[in-house]
Amino acid sequence: MKIVSVDQMDRGLAYAESCFETFRVIDGVVFDWAGHWQRMMMGLLAFGVSFSEEKSEQIRIACLVEAEKTGVDSLVRLTVTAGEAGWGLLSKAVEPLVYIQSIRYCSDHSPIRLRLKNWPFPLKEKYAKCSADYAETSRLLHGEKDVHLLFEQHGMLMAAATANILLFRDGVWHTPVAGLGVLAGRVRDFFIRKGLVNEKSCPLSWLDDCEAAVVCNSGMFIKPVADVAGIQRQYPMRTEHAAIVLLRETLRQEEGVQI
Repeated sequence: MKIVSVDQMDRGLAYAESCFETFRVIDGVVFDWAGHWQRMMMGLLAFGVSFSEEKSEQIRIACLVEAEKTGVDSLVRLTVTAGEAGWGLLSKAVEPLVYIQSIRYCSDHSPIRLRLKNWPFPLKEKYAKCSADYAETSRLLHGEKDVHLLFEQHGMLMAAATANILLFRDGVWHTPVAGLGVLAGRVRDFFIRKGLVNEKSCPLSWLDDCEAAVVCNSGMFIKPVADVAGIQRQYPMRTEHAAIVLLRETLRQEEGVQI
């Protein structure tokens, strides 16, 4: 156990004044960097944190430099906090703190098997990856063997623990509406902008009869769902459905993507 006595404390630790983004860096390129940065800034502005264009570019380059140290295909987490300050809620930090973590990305192309879990907390507006929001996710993951959970509340699907869920039924891809309890992921939003996916309230019952399902985020990009534990289906989900192939091929054309 480590015990530390401090006069100043990072407000990201003291009061959860922090946001983060996670993304792949492939050969020095980040898929939708602008989208990641804009989403982070939306979250940080609530804490009074902003950056000039020059500082923003310095952070982007720093992410690329750290990623290069772990290889040509790296997974990077960028965390920005309000900075260090003295005691008290109203204490102000002099400047924000930026943390960059980078690991080599290990691909796993096998379909994912999800486990359904009820989300017991009140739904909150999710417009950025605010660290405080993930305390609830962390509580639900305690004791689990992995992060392959699919959350639902009152019979409506939300998202997987670290990814958005897309369901293909009646010839159309659907994904739960972003906002309350659902973060607008960068890959998810890319598909929506391309006209390939519709936002719509997705009832739990759709897991019974959807033809296919995928999860997507800025790490794995897109992965088919093989099944969801506890869901009784007449036919298995199709992990090589033509609709999945179309999503893959569309995404593969973008810079910073490797599937």
